Amino acid sequence: MKMHRFALPGLEFLVLWMLLHCGSELAAAVPPDGWYDYSAHTDCRGQPEPALYNGGILKFGNSGDDPDGYRTTETGVFSPAFVVYNLNKTTMYTFSCWVKLEGAYSALITARLAPDNTGARCIATVLARSDCWAFVKGGFVLDWPTQTSVIFFQNADKTPMKITVASGSLQPFTTDQWAMHQQDTIRKRRKRAATIHVADPQGARVVGASVSVQQTAKDFPIGSAIASTILGNQAYQQWFVDRFNAAVFEDELKWYSTEPMSGLLRFDVPDQMLAFVRSHRVMVRGHNIFWENQDATPRWVKNLTADDLRAAVNTRIQSLMTRYRGEFAHWDVNNEMLHYNFYEQRLGPNASMEFFSVAQDADPLATLFMNEYNVIETCDDPFSTVDTYVDKLKELQSGGAILEGIGLEGHFSKPNIPLMRAILDKLATLGLPIWFTEIDISNKFDAQTQAAYLEQVLREAYSHPAVSGVMLWTALHPSGCYQMCLTDWNLSNLPTGDVIDRLLNEWRTLQAGGQTDAHGAYSFSGYLGEYVLTVSYNNRTTQATFSLSPGDETRHINVQM
Repeated sequence: MKMHRFALPGLEFLVLWMLLHCGSELAAAVPPDGWYDYSAHTDCRGQPEPALYNGGILKFGNSGDDPDGYRTTETGVFSPAFVVYNLNKTTMYTFSCWVKLEGAYSALITARLAPDNTGARCIATVLARSDCWAFVKGGFVLDWPTQTSVIFFQNADKTPMKITVASGSLQPFTTDQWAMHQQDTIRKRRKRAATIHVADPQGARVVGASVSVQQTAKDFPIGSAIASTILGNQAYQQWFVDRFNAAVFEDELKWYSTEPMSGLLRFDVPDQMLAFVRSHRVMVRGHNIFWENQDATPRWVKNLTADDLRAAVNTRIQSLMTRYRGEFAHWDVNNEMLHYNFYEQRLGPNASMEFFSVAQDADPLATLFMNEYNVIETCDDPFSTVDTYVDKLKELQSGGAILEGIGLEGHFSKPNIPLMRAILDKLATLGLPIWFTEIDISNKFDAQTQAAYLEQVLREAYSHPAVSGVMLWTALHPSGCYQMCLTDWNLSNLPTGDVIDRLLNEWRTLQAGGQTDAHGAYSFSGYLGEYVLTVSYNNRTTQATFSLSPGDETRHINVQM
């Protein structure tokens, strides 16, 4: 056991724990198969669970002389910390531990990484408590190798308290291992094995029949925002439906668009947009009923009395959802309620619960979502940490809200992919469908960097088993897009558009085919969705359709010639 003192601007660390020399030991700490552990917890527990990966390169508190691995340090000048050496560039590091407090009932605790004493970045957060242990999960990737790095813990408001940490783990994965795990999850969750059996009318096997299989529709929704600019633009419409099976209206359903003045309802544009997506069998999300941001509230609504506002919001829900009952698969009911509170300030803390209740009654078949930014994009926003999101969702549900979907906007700057996966792991514990609802990459980056970051985000989203759909925030306007376009106004691909085309082509079953074997069977593995099957034998041809839905068992299709 050694004592070391580290200093960062405005902060000093006294590290009392074992210093870990992670040079040659690092490779040995990687699991032989490179397997990632999706385990996560959002419930507070009486005792901490064992460290993931047996502590990984930390090996903290997992030896025989210290089975519990508890370490306690007070905040202020001193902070609980791990010191690690020789971390590598581009390696995916996943971090986890359990945390408990003294001196306050609850607090937002941030785990930060300080590489080579050059500043600190957030790698995970947790809402910790004094009466139980809370699970921390996050991660990071370094832009350059480091000699000495410190992982330390701070309470967000700097209030003095004691932080106890247990079962710490830091597990490295190579980029190849990370990609391997993505591909394995895709194989298990986005594809399914199928066997086609061909027989004659007497039931005899047909050997040597020619089998051709073509995917006609995808099961996993990948879509984009669209705006009124798509109306009447045949080229844009064709470009869209050639790629996407899901859509969301950028602004056309928002209250300031459908009712710019009290009683002046304008649904002509969203009606036309709905007709377009309906005619092409494109599912569509409803975005949004309310938006807690005062700046996005219709001007005439802002000055209403509480009684008049309550009447106005009820009229808003009824007029919108009665008109479109059954048309929209999802509704973002009260947008960005972790960051803003226009309605809850004026109508009381139960306003959101009431919105969800009325929306459920108005359109019981729609899935109702929370929708929020900076939950998945970063852990630096104290208003929208993963645990804050979980707590708000549980609060709404406990109040009677029928809330069945997790919406993550996904307005990324530089993505932290291990953190992104860790947050998805924690959200997955709720057992609800998770959708990325507004993915884009900041336009502060050049086009090639936007494309590279977009591919990282999409591969991670598509491969995570808890993610049910992905939407891009790339509605096209003559002046461009919100942050990121896929094409120019002439529909010529930008680098981000090339990424989309390549991934959409990768995540579909190209035409498969072959001959039936000695058992009269032909087998393949295909992406989930709808298929057309063509079988030919001795100048006879038959066609059939079938679907590959999620399932672990091989799908068997019988065809009679």
